Amino acid sequence: MSSRRAPIPRNLATRPQAGTGHAPQPARHDAARLVRHTLIDFSSLPLPADVRMALAQAFWGHIGSHSDRSIASYWKSVLPFARFAAESQSVGSVADLDRAMLVRYIEWLNAQRCADGRIWALTTQAAVYGALRQLLRWLERCRPDLITSIDYPFSPFPNKAAARASRSTLSGRQLRAILQACEEEIAQMRAARESAARQRAADADKPGTLGWVLEQIDQRHGGIIPDWRTTQASGNFWLQKAVRRYGGAKQLAPFLYPRAVSLLPYYLAILIHTAGNPEAIADLTRDCLQPLPLLDDRELLVWFKARASRIQRRTFDRADAFGPPALVRDILAWNERLIPLAPPAQRNRLFIFKGQFTVNAMSIITVHHQLRAFCDRHGLPHFAPASIRPSVLSCFYRASGDLLRTKAVANHASVATTVRYVQTPLVEAQNRSRIADLQSAFIEHIEGRSDPSQTRCDAAPEPSPPPSGRGVTLFGFDCKDPFAGIASGSRRGDLCANFMGCFTCPNAVIAPDPMSLARLLQARDHLRGAAATLHPARWEGLYAPQLRILEEDILPRFGSRELDASRRLQAQLPPLPDLR
Repeated sequence: MSSRRAPIPRNLATRPQAGTGHAPQPARHDAARLVRHTLIDFSSLPLPADVRMALAQAFWGHIGSHSDRSIASYWKSVLPFARFAAESQSVGSVADLDRAMLVRYIEWLNAQRCADGRIWALTTQAAVYGALRQLLRWLERCRPDLITSIDYPFSPFPNKAAARASRSTLSGRQLRAILQACEEEIAQMRAARESAARQRAADADKPGTLGWVLEQIDQRHGGIIPDWRTTQASGNFWLQKAVRRYGGAKQLAPFLYPRAVSLLPYYLAILIHTAGNPEAIADLTRDCLQPLPLLDDRELLVWFKARASRIQRRTFDRADAFGPPALVRDILAWNERLIPLAPPAQRNRLFIFKGQFTVNAMSIITVHHQLRAFCDRHGLPHFAPASIRPSVLSCFYRASGDLLRTKAVANHASVATTVRYVQTPLVEAQNRSRIADLQSAFIEHIEGRSDPSQTRCDAAPEPSPPPSGRGVTLFGFDCKDPFAGIASGSRRGDLCANFMGCFTCPNAVIAPDPMSLARLLQARDHLRGAAATLHPARWEGLYAPQLRILEEDILPRFGSRELDASRRLQAQLPPLPDLR
């Protein structure tokens, strides 16, 4: 049995109905858009209309998915082209976007000068030209009806890499000092929050106590200390007096939620552990921690690098009290009450803090504002956040000697990018030493093959086997097998090339007991004393590297209490032989 139904009208209206108004028109590509504090308005550029529309479409189609900071940077690189077109009158339509125009643009860039009269740096010229080239290549791919294929000039700015200023890097000792300062402040803030929580549990019902004040702020004001205007408007003068009694809002706020100065050590510690980009780590989201299947003791930290449009990731031990997983969980619990007060676009961010009047997410500008005071508090040299990533990668490469492992730590897509990061004077000196060792081993091999004594028919006598058992090095440490040939430049059966200075051995294991640490202190003093008696060239070639490793890499790993305890045992050790 079937029932007849009224037919459903499926025809689309060809014109708007009366009273509904006009259909919304699509926004033009060259319409003005506000990105952060930068107004991007292609319609204001002194370019022909079709050129403006084409470049605007390419800009938002190719650059629009980048971060706000990257979009503003590309916009600044587009502005010189508009000035070139107005001055040269060489761009009349889209058809003029060809090789001849690019050659004239390159010549125009070569003649540009800064306000102080200096010619633009090659890196600046290359960046400005590269921005236009990316837009033109997007038009070639996506709008072939507008422009034809362009024969781009080959390498218009040669040696731009050599003209780029070398990356400023920190030594391993400086990185450890920064990390130690971060851990000290984090431990102090954790202890302060735990003490406040205990006082709230014990004194929440006792008026006038710190626990009572924190409980009242939590119940009456949602856990946010009100400003003086709110306090006066609500008539809660008792709260204003109580807050002043305990040092003001700046002293009470860290018990409830973080401020910018409170989040800085967390940010720096995570930045050092991850070797990430400063902007990408500042933009960490609240879901950045992910579990690892089958590895319950490890946790994955994930972040997005907008400049490369790629996901970055590193794994860490979740049991480490100062590792990134523990730090992230600290922040998540600490600023949870601030999330509803943050701007909607920032509520998924990790580093959210309460300022004087508003709730914001940390940016790289916030880091720069707080960094100088942090360095002054701990007696650290002033540094830029951008120097941490190349410093960590350079130290990792010097320790591992493996460029592919360093590339994996850096999350780079190309090993060539990793090479630019780790190419520091210390790494270059280490590479030259390794190349010399390989060349020496190759020459010894060739000379051994060409030795006439090896071509005789009678067999050469077997060499005597090396002595077995442990060996005692110059500074009193035991070596499990000095004839194993593990060190660079050594062969199995021959005495280790680093036997006289085991601090340079990649397999050195130093026990953390007081007697071993006393030997390290004795070796350091012995090396320092030999610097005044040995020839400078011999000292620099043989013993200076060992002293540097001892002072910059090994001893800073021990605390002040351990060092003090070991200094008392140093007098009980037998004297070391003179260095020659």
